[in-house]
Amino acid sequence: MKKYVMLCSLAVAFCMMGLASAEVYKAGGGRLIATQNGDGGWDWPVRDLNPKVSNAPGILAPTAMGLVQTYRVTGDPNCLGALKKAAAYFLKKTPLEMTPEDGYLAVALDAVLGGTTYTAFAKKNFFDPLANGTYDYLGTGGLKINTERYIQIIRQQRVGDGVPNLAAFDCGMGLYAAHLVGADTKPWIAATKAKINELSPQGVYDVLGLAGAVLGLASVGETVDPTTGAYAAAGSLTDLAGILAGYQLATGGFTWNALSMGEGVHNETGQETAFALLALKEVDSSLYLNRIAGAAAYLKTSQLPTGGWEDYFGQGEYNELTGEALWAVGAADQIPASQPVNKTVVPTP
Repeated sequence: MKKYVMLCSLAVAFCMMGLASAEVYKAGGGRLIATQNGDGGWDWPVRDLNPKVSNAPGILAPTAMGLVQTYRVTGDPNCLGALKKAAAYFLKKTPLEMTPEDGYLAVALDAVLGGTTYTAFAKKNFFDPLANGTYDYLGTGGLKINTERYIQIIRQQRVGDGVPNLAAFDCGMGLYAAHLVGADTKPWIAATKAKINELSPQGVYDVLGLAGAVLGLASVGETVDPTTGAYAAAGSLTDLAGILAGYQLATGGFTWNALSMGEGVHNETGQETAFALLALKEVDSSLYLNRIAGAAAYLKTSQLPTGGWEDYFGQGEYNELTGEALWAVGAADQIPASQPVNKTVVPTP
């Protein structure tokens, strides 16, 4: 019976591909415009007491990707204006405020606004110093690190925070961004593969970690054969993508944890759904077309009355997820129903 419900849900989702998207983008993009601060960035989660200064420069990339997607669909001049404000904020970020994810936003901004200004900025201030071992990690000149050391610090921090699975997502998205800007991907590939071996459903963010890792490896055409851990039985990236697809529930949303597959109890989460969608599209948009359509339909129907999104039922809205949801919905809506999409070096805006 559950299998039948899933097939019916995905069939409906397929029919919904692209339907009602204009209103989704209008409401979601409008919400990001409304919550954008005067400096061009956004707060965590939605607004703080200072509408002029952003308190979370680290969420600029995934949040602004929602505006990129909205402008691509709607052509709204107000959206373009907000995107230009975000681009100006991008160029004011210090190296300490930059994140690997800024790489994919840089390429998307150049694709929309023209030129290579933002990609060049990301390389000069972040990726190149890491590659050269001259990245000033503390901003004091006392600790210069390379990419490998930067990744090691990320992994250690996630362990210290009690969320080691999240490092797989970090490494995968770092790989995705490094590839797009033309930076050295070898350290990111090695770290992503290592983190797949460490993923555990006994902890949180295991599904998100897998999604980020699959997305990153697929973007560079790298295969993987896990040797230990929960996914040791997988023999390829294709196997991992199939496992990831299996974490989709009947609603089209993806679960927050591999051991939490119960239906009808709000196991779905927006962030896992968005990045699982992006990962499956990167692996094979034709093979996973129904899965992608189901995920997009779930995101569309879970949009809040404000126009924004929350991660899980009752959590409350936050800006980063609004951007990620719009990014993912747009990626799904760009897939022709009759044929697969050719991969490009430009992230789906």
